[in-house]
Amino acid sequence: MKSRLKKVVLMAGALLPLVAVARSVPASSGRPEFWSDGTCFRVAYSTIINDCSTRKSFEIPLSIDSSGDKTVVVAAQVTTTSGLVGCAAVGMNREFTQVYGGTRKWIGPPINTTQLITLTDAHVPSRGYLYVSCHLDNGGRVNSVDYNP
Repeated sequence: MKSRLKKVVLMAGALLPLVAVARSVPASSGRPEFWSDGTCFRVAYSTIINDCSTRKSFEIPLSIDSSGDKTVVVAAQVTTTSGLVGCAAVGMNREFTQVYGGTRKWIGPPINTTQLITLTDAHVPSRGYLYVSCHLDNGGRVNSVDYNP
């Protein structure tokens, strides 16, 4: 019995650091890219929905612990058959002179089904920062963002 308990404790100790490296933030922690578009976005259960008839942009800053390559996963959905949501993860240096990543990936129908957008090309240099930028058509929704800090 003691042997089994030791194995469980050792396994839990080995897995705990893996659990601790992921971070999640709700979409409501972001803001419209253009302040004048603020009235287009509605918050529902901390998700963000574009209520305007045209495509609008929304940015979510992501707090990081270290420089390096970052993977960002955006949970999003569309609510119309013609709607799209496209997101890009971007790493920047603090001088705002270098951009790393930024390839936008898009989702469309099926409607009202959460889909994951996996973004793997962001790199954060030393003393840099990370954010995700999403373009939402009418009815587009961003639920949350998961990433490695």
